[in-house]
Amino acid sequence: MNRTVFQLMESEREEAVAEHRFYVEQAKNRLLSQFGNISAEADQVEQEHWDASGRSFNTDFDDEGSLAEAARDYGVAFYQLLTEMHDRTRLSVVAGMYHHWDKRFRRFLVREMKWCGLVPGEHTRRALWKVDSARLEQFLLILGLDVRAFPRFDRLDAMRLVVNVFKHGEGKSLDDLRQIYPEFVPLSGPFAPRYLDDTDMVITDTHVEEFADAIEAFWRAVPKELIVDDSIDLDVPDEIAKGYRKDVEASTR
Repeated sequence: MNRTVFQLMESEREEAVAEHRFYVEQAKNRLLSQFGNISAEADQVEQEHWDASGRSFNTDFDDEGSLAEAARDYGVAFYQLLTEMHDRTRLSVVAGMYHHWDKRFRRFLVREMKWCGLVPGEHTRRALWKVDSARLEQFLLILGLDVRAFPRFDRLDAMRLVVNVFKHGEGKSLDDLRQIYPEFVPLSGPFAPRYLDDTDMVITDTHVEEFADAIEAFWRAVPKELIVDDSIDLDVPDEIAKGYRKDVEASTR
């Protein structure tokens, strides 16, 4: 006998894509666009600092060259701080994009698998929410869905690592990012860091576009339905199997 694991209605697929597109468009217009003229803003701040120092300039005590240097340093510091804010804002947009996609997809799986009996209760549901991405991918592969074969999935995988590095700093995700997707942690050139840390991660506006395209491609690639042979024993990840057993035991009491 066959069991339908899930069914994805076209209306729900289009809703997910439209919601994702709205987020990306508004993030660009309301957040990222605010950093489009950093250089010009830094020049203006430098000029304002110079003008302010000129109003209190005293020829007996002040040195014009020192005041000019101070104004220039002020502008440079402003530029660096605003650039760092731009980087953090860009990463926040990426993190919001990733987490919303991840939660929506898990919510979809939990809801659909409830109807087919693969999520018989709270323990299995919580396991599907708590299990990490790799284990969830393993579970789906056992059911016959290889999400890693989806178009542009490598960008989704890279986004997961980027978000983990943004949240946690140094750790395994930074190591994996450097080894698997070195473009995000460039270590070549005369100014290459000797000791790698999370501040060496580089995310560009082009990467944001690639991440956004990857999420839309994912929703487009999810099949309309997933059917599994119910007679086959599924070797599911321990966390999910443990939750399933607890729910089955609870239902027989």
